Amino acid sequence: MAELILKDKLKKAGITDVRVKSAGLMAENGEKMSKNSASALKSVGIKPYAFRSRRLTADILRKTDMVICMTEEHKKRLYGIDYAYTVNELTGIGNVPDPYGGDLELYMKTMKGIDAACEIILKKIMKAKGV
Repeated sequence: MAELILKDKLKKAGITDVRVKSAGLMAENGEKMSKNSASALKSVGIKPYAFRSRRLTADILRKTDMVICMTEEHKKRLYGIDYAYTVNELTGIGNVPDPYGGDLELYMKTMKGIDAACEIILKKIMKAKGV
């Protein structure tokens, strides 16, 4: 959800030179987005298109300028990656727990947390770009 929400915000702000890709520590490559993730995104007008999951790899990390982790635990698993930050470090809103396996209500709550975090991140990007 985070990739699509941030991409949507960047597009609406007219920022075209920031690339956003999500990858999970435990994700299986090529899995479809969960039904509840897709429903949560559709409820705010974001089309989940043909999104497919991908596992975080060393190659992805080599091509990345910044990694944003949803929780402190995720960041700890990336020990030694000095360009990894938690959502909380960047936004002050706390961790964003993974709703995997939860009901639609949990996905909606998580989506709202991601949306709030992405809004703050967008403002920081715009400030850095002088927009």
